[in-house]
Amino acid sequence: MGRRGWKTYVVAMALAIVGYLVLPLGPWSELVWSLVNTLGPVAAIVIAATRLPRNARLPWYLLALGIFANGTAVVPNTIVSEVLKSDTYPTVADAFYLLFYPAVLASIGLMIRRWPPRLIRPAALDAATITSGIGVLAWVYAVAPALQDSDYTAFGEVVRVAYPVGDLLLIFLALILVRSGDHAGPRRSRWGTTPPWLATGLLCFLFGDLIWLLVGDHSVPAWVVRGIDIFYFVAFAILAYAMRHATATDKQRAGALPRPPGIPLMSMLLLALLMAPAVLVMQMSHGAFRHGVAIAAGSTIMSVLVVTRLTVLLRFVERQAEQVRELSRRDELTGLPNRRAWTDELPRVLEQARQSGRPVSVCMMDLDHFKAFNDTRGHQAGDRLLKEAAAAWLSRLRQQDILARYGGEEFIVLLPGTDVLEGCAIMERLRPATPAEQTFSSGVAAWDGTETSEELIARADAALYEAKHTGRDRIVAAATADAVTAR
Repeated sequence: MGRRGWKTYVVAMALAIVGYLVLPLGPWSELVWSLVNTLGPVAAIVIAATRLPRNARLPWYLLALGIFANGTAVVPNTIVSEVLKSDTYPTVADAFYLLFYPAVLASIGLMIRRWPPRLIRPAALDAATITSGIGVLAWVYAVAPALQDSDYTAFGEVVRVAYPVGDLLLIFLALILVRSGDHAGPRRSRWGTTPPWLATGLLCFLFGDLIWLLVGDHSVPAWVVRGIDIFYFVAFAILAYAMRHATATDKQRAGALPRPPGIPLMSMLLLALLMAPAVLVMQMSHGAFRHGVAIAAGSTIMSVLVVTRLTVLLRFVERQAEQVRELSRRDELTGLPNRRAWTDELPRVLEQARQSGRPVSVCMMDLDHFKAFNDTRGHQAGDRLLKEAAAAWLSRLRQQDILARYGGEEFIVLLPGTDVLEGCAIMERLRPATPAEQTFSSGVAAWDGTETSEELIARADAALYEAKHTGRDRIVAAATADAVTAR
């Protein structure tokens, strides 16, 4: 669907949801209205999925199946209550309701599998930690009481437990979707992708389930039931709307970076860790200590997950620091080492030469008439010349040679194991490789074994100055250090 189609969908679903809430409805008209609020999102997903590649459609069809099953459960539920006049539990409607969980889990699982692991791994650890904390609460206040309720058969207890377990798995997926977003780019572009919309839909669905958990076995008025149903219908509509951004998501995820932990995440992790001690304190305050195994297991699992997450985070910080260090030593335009990196490397090479007795040469290079080239052809052409020249020269140097950008149109070459004559010969080899019919001037100086790095560079620079002022497009060997001192 195009933009107009999605706008029509949003307006239609908003009217359908509001109509369900405010119009006077009987059991059967309520059933029809519920089907409208269910089949609308299902149709939107099926139609929009036809625009995706064939290998990307299955997750969305599974999502549509889950919505269809959960939303159409109202049909057998109404038949059981209005036609059969039965209040037995569970009924065939529960099979429809529960099908939502495996269908959605499979759907989002298939989507997540296509995303870069660097996004999913930290997100999964964060989600597992928070879900474990919520799981302690779920066990103490939902699962355990359901298993101990003698009013239900064993099968009924299993069905009752299946709902909170399914909700925990949905919480886990929703948290992964929230945490797996790309941290780069403006907030609007992050929100305009599939994962946040899917997470919002799941959280809305979970809010409806939370209200039912609080209601429990208490009877409530029909208008309250319809009010709770609104959360499910809104969830269905949002889950379908996530289809609008399905194509863009894979493209954006390809170059995405993990979102760094912030205060909201750290607060949620802290609350999750405190969940088990809080339950323990609440039970002790009532004079009874139960579920010790569940509390201990939850605390252990969360501790292991937190330590694992910290390990992953430390490795991420180390990689980031290494990337920053590498970027600070690279010239952004040419990709060559910059002046800082080159001057850090020179003392090490000179020390090796001192110990081995092998020669070392330094060559200063300067593109001729570069300012005029920039003025006549533009700065973009000048940048292109610098990049192409750097690549061409680098391809003709030896593996041990180090070419760096010294500044502007100046480059410098470190030639280990090379005397001044060999250095001049290497520079001659670079001259025909210079692109765009441009030329360069160069000064070559060989280390005398005693002078400092600064003195060696100064002699090469003086030779370059001489080359530029004696006609350019030439290579000049520097005077020896003794000759320079004599002057």
